[in-house]
Amino acid sequence: MEISQPQYFSVEEICCATELPSQTIIEIIDHGIIQPKGASPDDWSFNIRMITVTKKACRLHNDLDIDWAGIALAISLLDELEQLRQENRELHRRLQ
Repeated sequence: MEISQPQYFSVEEICCATELPSQTIIEIIDHGIIQPKGASPDDWSFNIRMITVTKKACRLHNDLDIDWAGIALAISLLDELEQLRQENRELHRRLQ
């Protein structure tokens, strides 16, 4: 069985994948919605989950007209909810 390495993307690649300008990506990063690896934009790398989160953030921003700070809070709460659901499923499995 082959173990796949995580795939990382550059700023340019995430811009292409999300169809967003780099300034919007930087704004999303500044609000803590995603946190790339690397010290500067030239060194930043993004995983596939960050692309998904960025697309979700843009849908919230465009469709519901939520500001980036509100989106950061919403995504944080959605992540926490998913974690709690996962823990709940695991506890149910242990009880059975």
